[in-house]
Amino acid sequence: MQETNTEDQQLITQIKLGDEESIVAVYQSHRSGFIQWAQATYKTDEPTAADAFQDAVICLHHNIVQGKLETLSCSLKTYLFAIGKNILRKKIQKDAIMDSHIFDHEESVAIENLYAEPLDSFASNDRQRFVATLMEKIGEPCKTILKLFYFKGFSMSAIAKTLEYKNENVAKTQKLRCLTTLKHMLRNQYSGDEFYGD
Repeated sequence: MQETNTEDQQLITQIKLGDEESIVAVYQSHRSGFIQWAQATYKTDEPTAADAFQDAVICLHHNIVQGKLETLSCSLKTYLFAIGKNILRKKIQKDAIMDSHIFDHEESVAIENLYAEPLDSFASNDRQRFVATLMEKIGEPCKTILKLFYFKGFSMSAIAKTLEYKNENVAKTQKLRCLTTLKHMLRNQYSGDEFYGD
């Protein structure tokens, strides 16, 4: 254990001196282990775990370079995983909040029903008709993303490939932006009483 801490301390010194190979070595040594641990512990997907780990390594590097981390009271792996765990928990919490609060039940039902039948069959329902209008106005790529996800059942990975995004996380980010835009459009056009009134 002491030998490991000594090696870790040497890595910290080398990183602080600007040795890029040392931080790369830390990244390569612990990436796989962190992702496996994160998936087992938090039931998260690999891209989310990988993003959290990358952010943790960046944070570690920053702390060392800025002199915030000079001596270790635990192994470098333990320190790095602790950072990664905090980042991952925040990511999961943020995603959960976004998913649960972008639309409440009434809005979700209106949106999900739009393409269940021809739009004309909902002509008497102002709420659904209005959401349909907003879906047409929101523009691309949001219109396509929301249709593919909610009405055609595409996974975010499939959407990323279809729209030629760099990866699934880029598609997820864009989808959240689209949902936020649509939510604001709904809120701005209807007051609470009009939209949710009986």
